[in-house]
Amino acid sequence: MSTSTRELAPDVYAHWPVRKPTPLEVPVVLSLLNKRPFKERTFTENVSPSSGMCAVTKRTWQPGTRLLVTLDREGIQGQARVVYCQRLANNRFAVGLALSAQTQQGSD
Repeated sequence: MSTSTRELAPDVYAHWPVRKPTPLEVPVVLSLLNKRPFKERTFTENVSPSSGMCAVTKRTWQPGTRLLVTLDREGIQGQARVVYCQRLANNRFAVGLALSAQTQQGSD
């Protein structure tokens, strides 16, 4: 059910560090860090070994937006910054996220 990275523009990997991401579907929750409450349960399409991931979402995200990313099953949380957002089929978006090194166990 995931959308393959092959459907993305060829320059999509220009945003990633040297190693290309590994296809991996992981359930995550994306939340805004600002005062406006927003949460979206979604999944990753791939994960980079150099601290990045691509998530498939229902909404568009502005590059530079700071998010809280929670691994849905494990409850592990970390902050991320939106690097890119590209439109996919079926009103979905591929969002490239650069993860910070800090993670914590969630309280949910």
